[in-house]
Amino acid sequence: MRPGREADLSGLIELMRNEVVEGRQDMAPSESFLRRVLAHFDWETKSRVIEEAGRMAGSVLVMSRPSPDGVIATVYAAGNGDRYRDMVRWGVQFARAAGATIVQTTVAAGRGDGLAYAGLKVVRPWWRMDRTLADGLPDVAAVPGYRVIDGTAVRPGRWSEMFNRTFVDHWRFMPRAEGEILAGKHPQLSLMAVTTEAGAPAAMTLAEIEAYPGDARPQPVGLVSSVGTVPEHRRRGLASWLVAESLHRLRSAGARHASLYVDGLSPMRAYDVYGKLGFAVKFEAEVWEATFP
Repeated sequence: MRPGREADLSGLIELMRNEVVEGRQDMAPSESFLRRVLAHFDWETKSRVIEEAGRMAGSVLVMSRPSPDGVIATVYAAGNGDRYRDMVRWGVQFARAAGATIVQTTVAAGRGDGLAYAGLKVVRPWWRMDRTLADGLPDVAAVPGYRVIDGTAVRPGRWSEMFNRTFVDHWRFMPRAEGEILAGKHPQLSLMAVTTEAGAPAAMTLAEIEAYPGDARPQPVGLVSSVGTVPEHRRRGLASWLVAESLHRLRSAGARHASLYVDGLSPMRAYDVYGKLGFAVKFEAEVWEATFP
């Protein structure tokens, strides 16, 4: 076992694609996406790889950030055979030694064999919901008293303010900075609902277009994320409005399919909103977690 390095990206992607074949994950990211996410990653201390017969047989990346619940570390593991569990185990041990309060990994429902040995247990269902963009898009129903603006009209700093206010009461909330929220996002696919008179931020939705090589979904895929409303403006239909608008913009931008991820125990029952917009659950995963007070 050795530390990973940027030159390992092609082997890492191959292992991630194998995770899809094995049924533990629903998709493997593109190389361009992975390079963007790992641009400032500390390979030396936060990654490990195993090589066998001249090829990469296992890999693990650990990413962490502070939260109101303490430092949360996420383990991204891949591996052939038992190497997958070995990689998860190393990630958990490293994260704990580095001071993480909570360590998580996500795997397809029913495919977490051996993860309990690493001290992890299932704490949450996590679903991917899909819909086609070919036809039958929902109508864009405006909510009286609000208007929609996109990233071309949102002043700097407002996205991070909005994100952190919107999601602070969500499970395992982790605050984010503006640059991280908008990384790789197109301004015209970054939507915010504001009050008509005062222009006060009320809700947000981000979208982007990605291509997933070898994926069964029609490519490219429009990924909808960060759908949320600040507490004082909830239950007025703003999320439905923004997601519907996002779908139309994604199709106009060339996306052929749409996906989003949702907490299966969402107290706001967000999955019901998405269901009414034509989304259906296509992949069920589980969040496994270990806590170290």
